Amino acid sequence: MCRKSAFLAAFALLAACDTAGRGYMGLPAVRAEAGGHVFDVRRRGDEAEAVRRNVAALPSFDAVARAAEVAIERATGCDALTLEGDPSLLRAELDCPD
Repeated sequence: MCRKSAFLAAFALLAACDTAGRGYMGLPAVRAEAGGHVFDVRRRGDEAEAVRRNVAALPSFDAVARAAEVAIERATGCDALTLEGDPSLLRAELDCPD
């Protein structure tokens, strides 16, 4: 019973790794790669979020942030003005030409 509970808890945590953040659920994701990382990027108006999909042992925030910025810009066609978050999920304010 204990093993089954541990398995279910681990499965629930892993399933949440690809979940869109608050305000982005239901929006289609664009897969983008940059700096050795893979992101699912979702855009909502002049904002976007990047959910990192690859496994990385203790990734540097600065390196992941730079990669997320590039991935967001590639996926949206917009410039990322600001970037905040953590190595798993980053959000950007966008400046879009449209």
